[in-house]
Formats: sequence, C-alpha cells, structure tokens
Amino acid sequence: MEMAIKYTEHAEFRMRHRAISRIDVEDTVQNPDFSSTTHLGGLVALKKYGGKFLKVVYEKSNDKIMVVTVYWTRRWRRW
Repeated sequence: MEMAIKYTEHAEFRMRHRAISRIDVEDTVQNPDFSSTTHLGGLVALKKYGGKFLKVVYEKSNDKIMVVTVYWTRRWRRW
C-alpha cells in the first residue's frame, strides 16, 4: 500500500512558483535517483530531469509523507 502524500502550504507555494508538478514530486519521492536524511532527521529525494535535479525535502510518519519543500538544483551533493 502506498503512503498518502501531503504538502505543506510552503511546498505548494514553491511548486506553483517554480512550475513543479505533483506528478514529478511524487515520482521523485517514490523512485529517487538518490535519497538521504538531513541533519535534522528529515528525508531528501533527488531525481534527474533533463540537465537538472528535482530536490524534495519531506518527513515520513507511519501513514503519510509530508512534503516540506521542493526545488530545482543543478548540483547533486551529498549531505
């Protein structure tokens, strides 16, 4: 069973502002090219689209995923 994906107001604003679709965000979270944890315990997923990466920062609980923010980046760095 797939977990429900929810979005903070901040994430929805950034998606509109940066022309990032829910489909791309959900695909990045579910099928990342790279994933890691942040120093604060959150999760990060990266997926390459053309010449850039979509970076999704999110939190995971027992029954849902909460997307915190999303943005495009040209650099793939480990953190």
